[in-house]
Amino acid sequence: MSIVFKPKIGDHLRKSPDQRVDTFSKEEIAEVIQLRAIGTSYKNCSRIMSRAKGSIGSMIHYYNLQNDINEAKKLLEKV
Repeated sequence: MSIVFKPKIGDHLRKSPDQRVDTFSKEEIAEVIQLRAIGTSYKNCSRIMSRAKGSIGSMIHYYNLQNDINEAKKLLEKV
């Protein structure tokens, strides 16, 4: 006979469709777009924003920000 551990997730930890899965504000997202557009590395973005390096990359992927970063780069090239 063996013991099987089945963890239970509390209601406060469950994801709902309208619940955000992160703590990034719109201002922080805009800042990351601008930082990456000027060529700031993930490491330096994380230092500037006091975030983990992986969370910057995850945020860009989660919000599909690469197109926004590319557009910001194009705007900077025109100036």
